[in-house]
Amino acid sequence: MTNYYPKLPQLPFKKTTVLMDLVIKYLQSLAIDREVKRSCYVVFRNESANGNKGINNNYIGFQADSGRWDAAYDKYFTGTCIKAENGTNKQRIFLCFNRWQDSVDILADKLKARGMYVGGTTSKITKMAVVDKETLAAAYLKEWVKG
Repeated sequence: MTNYYPKLPQLPFKKTTVLMDLVIKYLQSLAIDREVKRSCYVVFRNESANGNKGINNNYIGFQADSGRWDAAYDKYFTGTCIKAENGTNKQRIFLCFNRWQDSVDILADKLKARGMYVGGTTSKITKMAVVDKETLAAAYLKEWVKG
């Protein structure tokens, strides 16, 4: 495992939780397209097990051992921690955030950029028009989960 953020402190893993009502209120306050908000809600809910499985306020699975993320996100990262990944049970290095809202901000930005919302067109892995909830689910699986 390579830590692509070696200058960040290694923090102990801390399970964090957030009420989905707070996530909904926060999403409603953002000045972003309604369809991006909806997609963000669905993906956040899925990635975080309904807000119950945060890793040091990281609810979107951002890892420090998969390469560097866009430098614009560096301001959100407070450290790294090691934890077994869901599904594979392999030890992974996760990025830690100061606040749960940081996860929402990054997620909304990534979904918009990747065209993963109804009305968008994906482009990172596949070029796919997202026209309804079924194609959004397919895009999520191909572009986020497996991608």
